[in-house]
Amino acid sequence: MRLFKWIYVFILILSLSCAVNPVTKKKQLMLVSEEEEFKMGRSAAKEVEEEMGIYLELPQLRALVKKVEDNIGKHSDRPYLIYRTEIVDTPDFNAFALPGGFIFVHRGLLARINSVDELAAVLGHETTHVAARHSAAQISKEKLINFLLFGVNIATGGVVQNYGQFINLGFVLAFNKFSRDYERQADSYGIIYMTRAGYNPLAFLSVLKQIKRLEAKEPSLFEVWFMTHPPTDERIKLAKEELKELRRTCPKCFKRPIRRNEYIALLNGLAIGERTNNELVLKDRYYNKQYYFSIKIPYGWFVRLRSKYATVIFLNSKKQFFAFVDVDPLMKRISSKDYHKRNEKQMLRQGLIKLQDLKIKIPYGAMVSIFKGFDRSRGEITAELISFVRGENGYRLVGSSRKKDFSELQKALMEMINGWEFLKPEEAMKLQPLRLKIHRVRKGETWKSITIKYYGSDIGSAKLAEFNGFDKGKEPPSGILIKIPPTLRFY
Repeated sequence: MRLFKWIYVFILILSLSCAVNPVTKKKQLMLVSEEEEFKMGRSAAKEVEEEMGIYLELPQLRALVKKVEDNIGKHSDRPYLIYRTEIVDTPDFNAFALPGGFIFVHRGLLARINSVDELAAVLGHETTHVAARHSAAQISKEKLINFLLFGVNIATGGVVQNYGQFINLGFVLAFNKFSRDYERQADSYGIIYMTRAGYNPLAFLSVLKQIKRLEAKEPSLFEVWFMTHPPTDERIKLAKEELKELRRTCPKCFKRPIRRNEYIALLNGLAIGERTNNELVLKDRYYNKQYYFSIKIPYGWFVRLRSKYATVIFLNSKKQFFAFVDVDPLMKRISSKDYHKRNEKQMLRQGLIKLQDLKIKIPYGAMVSIFKGFDRSRGEITAELISFVRGENGYRLVGSSRKKDFSELQKALMEMINGWEFLKPEEAMKLQPLRLKIHRVRKGETWKSITIKYYGSDIGSAKLAEFNGFDKGKEPPSGILIKIPPTLRFY
C-alpha cells in the first residue's frame, strides 16, 4: 500500500509539472523555475570564472563575441533573456552553456575558427541549449528520479538499495540519450538562429568539419565530447539536410558574404597554448614560473594544466601514455633516497606492485623504480617513478603505459628528466605566452611559400592550410587574412 501511495503522489507531481518548451513548443517535465535556473547558472558561472579565468587581453575580440551572441539571442525563442558571453582562458576547442543565459567560449576555439559566421554557428548551438532550457529539463529529470528512488526505497523497506548499481547505470544511459537528443536539437535550431540573425548558414558545416579533423587527430581528447554529442559524421549529415531545406526557403541566405577578414584581424596577438598565471607551454617545453623549472615535452605529447591531481599532467593520448609531475613542499630537509622511499609507499598504497629499482645515472641524483599494475581502460600497465629532492622541495615524475608499450614510454620519460632544467627567477619572470600572428596573402603566394617565410621550411604547409580552414590542394586567394601560429608542432 505504501508503494501504491507513493506512485500516486509521483503521478500527481508528474501531471502538475509540465511546461511548454520555448523552442519546440511541446510539453515537457519542468520542476525548475526561470528564476531558479538563472540563480544556478550565476553560481556555476562564478566557479567557471575562478577555475578557468576570463581572457581579457583582446578587448575587441571579446566585444565581438558579446555582440554576435547578443544578436543571436535576440533572434532566439527566448529573446527577452540576457545572454552573457565570456571567453575562458583555456586552449581547448570547446564552448558550453550554463542555465539562465551564461555562455563560455574557450580561447582555443577562437584560434581555430575562421570567420564571424563560424563564431555565430558555435554561439547559435550554445544559445539553443539556453533557449530550450536543456539544463533545467535535465535537472528536473534528476529531481524526479531522486524523488522516485527515495519513495520506492521507503515503500520497500530499503530493498531497492540492493539494486542501486544497476538502476544508476540505467539512468546514466538514459541521460546520455537525452543529452544527445539535446545536442541534435541544438544543431538544428542553432542553424536557424544564426540564419535569422543574418549570418551565412554554411559556416555551421565548416565548424563541424573542423571538429571532424580534430577528433581524427586526437580521438581520446574528444571522449567526453562523444559521451554527450552524437557522432560528428551524423551531425554533418543532419546539418546538410537542414541546409538543404533552408536553401529552399531562403536561397539568399547562402549568398551572404563570409566575414573572414573582419574576424581574423581581431586574432592578432591571441595567446596560444596552455597557460596559467604560474605556468605556460612554449613550443616543446613546459615552464613553471612558481618553482622556476622547465621540462622538455616529448614529440606527440600534450600538456594539461589546472589539474587537481598533479602540478602538471603530460599525455600522449594516441598511445595512452600518462605522466604526472608533482612538486612537494617539504616540511623538513630529507635526502632524495628517503623522499623516493616515501613515494614508493604511496605507489604501493595505490595498488601497484614494485618490480625493481634502476641503477642509472640521471640528473639531480634522481632515483628510479618500476612498478606493475592494472587499470580498467588499459589492462596490464607498467609504471615508472622518478623522484629527487632539490632545495626545499621534492620533485616526482610518474609515468604509466600499457605493459607492451612500456619501452617506448620509458624513452619519453628519460627525455623528460634529461631535459629538466631549473631557471633563474629573472629568466622565469620574462617568459611570455606564444601568440598568433596575422598575414595578408599577396598575389602569387602559396601555402608552401608562406610556410617557408615564417618557419624556414615548407614542411607543415598542409597543417597551416588546415589551421586556416582550407581543404587540401586549395591555395589561399590574395587579399585574405590568414593565421600564423607560433609553431606547427600541435597543428
